[in-house]
Amino acid sequence: MTTMDVPPADATPPDHAERERLLLGGPLGRHLLLTFLDSPDEDWAGEDSAAETLFAALGLSRAPGTGRLAYDMLDNTFREIMPLEGRRARDVPAEEVRAVLRERVARGAWHRLSELDEENGLLKLADVSFLFGFRSGDPELWSLSALAAEELRPLAAALAASPAAETWWSPVARGDQRRLVATGSGPGSAPRGGIGAAVRRSMAEARAQHLARLPHRPPPGHRIGAFWWSAPDFAHGTWTTGGRADVPSIEFVRYVDSGVPAAGTKVRVDRLEIDPAARVAEIRGPADWQALVARFPRDVTGTHDGEWRAWTGREGPWYLPDWEALAAHYDGVHVTVGACLAAFGLALPVEDGWTVLAGWLPDATAWVRDTATAARTLGHWRGDPDSVEDWADVRAHWTPDASAR
Repeated sequence: MTTMDVPPADATPPDHAERERLLLGGPLGRHLLLTFLDSPDEDWAGEDSAAETLFAALGLSRAPGTGRLAYDMLDNTFREIMPLEGRRARDVPAEEVRAVLRERVARGAWHRLSELDEENGLLKLADVSFLFGFRSGDPELWSLSALAAEELRPLAAALAASPAAETWWSPVARGDQRRLVATGSGPGSAPRGGIGAAVRRSMAEARAQHLARLPHRPPPGHRIGAFWWSAPDFAHGTWTTGGRADVPSIEFVRYVDSGVPAAGTKVRVDRLEIDPAARVAEIRGPADWQALVARFPRDVTGTHDGEWRAWTGREGPWYLPDWEALAAHYDGVHVTVGACLAAFGLALPVEDGWTVLAGWLPDATAWVRDTATAARTLGHWRGDPDSVEDWADVRAHWTPDASAR
């Protein structure tokens, strides 16, 4: 696939070997695999300690990136005032990382990974993706694991073949999409004037923000973000996810730190059927996202030159899809679970710069047109997304609609 190709609608999912390669090639995929080396066999949803474990094994006394930061009110930026001490991740030889991971993989405690089911697989993904890029030492963990990705291949093979991953690269499930509709305004509320108006409004605001902030890009050594997600703002009122794991919506488990309904907000869950003729661009991996942005590029350097530069070491410029231009060719863009694992955090060359996929809800389709042919309410949820740790917490705040029983 060239960078100018557009991913076809409902493209064929990758085969098993390609799934292994995708899992090993992405920072989030490798991070997920590392958690299976550290968690007890009986606890699939245990606290993530992959970074701390690997750093300790390599003699890194504390997670890199934890130096004190000072806020500069004049230019609205943060700067590090206490540099890291001791050994840095960039000083660790690749063979040393390989040896550590080789020894841990050889212990064999991860073999039950092949039995991982869908519910627990989605919880593990939530553990590692919620604070993606914002945990202390994330970029260092990504670079270290990249040096020894091949050592994790047995785990990638087991995960790719597990029941958990069976639908991770499947195209959008047109017969069962779940949409969250929050009461009032804010994230999750129905878009004013319909989806088309929301797309135009969001793009106008995004372009204005880009132009306003572009002259104030932070200088090298400073990190200030606020705009780090690749999903457009309108997506939080239009996107849907497939029905999975016998729960009202997987969105109630926190996968990304953006756009979730506020605590206590009453949220309605609708089940939608999508027009079989709807044009959906399927994102199954980095190349698909790169191709989509290359065909419909929009400069976002002014807003996204914070976390993306810090994560990737690239100087930009940065690009994301022009959703208005895209809407002339597609009705929605579906980012599979597998694509999130394979692409999150990678700097992908586009135009004279780069693009990054991050901050996208796994399995979500961002719709730019209303393509639903049928809809019914499944029920209502009222809870605090920050307090949800497992599916029992989701179900505890769920009230099915009487007509849906």
